[in-house]
Amino acid sequence: MTEEEKPPFWGSWARVYAGVAVYLALLILLFDWFTRSWNR
Repeated sequence: MTEEEKPPFWGSWARVYAGVAVYLALLILLFDWFTRSWNR
């Protein structure tokens, strides 16, 4: 069995996945706010 490679940043793959999930959630909220503000 080979040792799992570490990601180049944030120390673990779980942190990388969590960071990507938070980033996507923020983008969704930003686009939702932008859409609602232009549709009034």
